[in-house]
Amino acid sequence: MTTLIAYMIKSILASGILYAYYQLALRNKRLHVYNRCYLLATVVVSLVLPLVNFNLYAIEKPGSLALVVARPGSSPATTCILFCCMAAIAFVLLMIMLSKISWVYRIRRKEGSVKVGKVHFIQTRHPSAPFSFLNNLFWRDGMSTSDGQGDKIFIHEMTHIRQKHSCDKLFIQTIACICWVNPFYWLIQKELNVVHEFLADAACIEEGDTGSFALMLLQSHDNGRYLDPSHYFFRSPVVRRLNMVAASGNIHYKHARKLMVLPLIASLLLLFSFKESIAKDGTRILQQMEREQKLLDEKRTLENAHSTSTLSAHTYFIRYRYRTFI
Repeated sequence: MTTLIAYMIKSILASGILYAYYQLALRNKRLHVYNRCYLLATVVVSLVLPLVNFNLYAIEKPGSLALVVARPGSSPATTCILFCCMAAIAFVLLMIMLSKISWVYRIRRKEGSVKVGKVHFIQTRHPSAPFSFLNNLFWRDGMSTSDGQGDKIFIHEMTHIRQKHSCDKLFIQTIACICWVNPFYWLIQKELNVVHEFLADAACIEEGDTGSFALMLLQSHDNGRYLDPSHYFFRSPVVRRLNMVAASGNIHYKHARKLMVLPLIASLLLLFSFKESIAKDGTRILQQMEREQKLLDEKRTLENAHSTSTLSAHTYFIRYRYRTFI
C-alpha cells in the first residue's frame, strides 16, 4: 500500500507540473493539434514516469527518522478497507460513464439509423441534438443540413467524428475515473473537451464567414458536464470559442513553447530518479533494534519450551498419582 501511495503522489506531482506549464504557455493559443497531443501525453507521462527510476542519486534519511521507518505500518485490515473504498468509488464513476454510453445507444436503437459511409446518421427529437459519439451523428429532426447554420454545425460534428475525438474522451475519462484522487486528470479532461471544440470550429471557418459562425455560437451555453463521452455543439464554453475564432494565428515563440516541455519532462525524470537510504546513525539504531528483537524472540521461544516441559511433568505426575490411588 505504501508503494501505491508513493506512486499516486508522484503521478499527481507530474501531472500537476505538466498541466501548470500548459496553463502558462499553451492555453488559448492556436496550437490546437499540438495541445490535443500535449494533454493526452500529459496523462500518459504522469502514469509512466513514476515507474521509471534510474537511481541516479540517493537521499539519506536523518537518524531521527530511522525510528519512524522501523515502525510497522497500518494494520492490514485498515489498508484493505482504504483500498476497497477507493476501488468502490472508481467502480461507481465507471458505471456512471457506461450508463451515459448506454443512453446514447438506446437513442440510436429507438430512433433507428441510416449508414452513410462509415457514419451512422440518426434523426431524433431529443433536445440535446445535434451531438456526436464515435461514428454516430445524432441530428435534430427538422433541422436542415444545407442552410448556412445547419451546414456549419454538420461540418463541426463530422470533424469530431473524423478526428476521433470521442476516443480521446473515452481514454481520459476512464483514467480519471480509475485515478479519481488526481484532480489534474479532471482538469485535463475539461480542457481537452474545449480543444476538441477549437479543432471542430476551425474546420467550420476554414473557408467560411467567421462573423456568422460567431453569431451562431452566441446561442450555446455551458452545462459543465462530466463523464459524458458525447460532443454537444450547444454545450461548450462560448466565450473561449468566440475568442479563439477571432484570435490571430501569430504566436510569439511558437516553437519554443512546444520544445520547452522536453527539459520539463527531463527535470521530472531526474526528480524521480532517487533512492532513499538511511544515515549511518539511523542504520546503527535499526541494527540495534533488530538485535533486541531477535533476543526477545529467542527468550520467548525458550519460555514457551520451558512452559511446555513443565506442563508435561505436571501431567505425568497427575497420571501417576491417579493410578496409585486406583
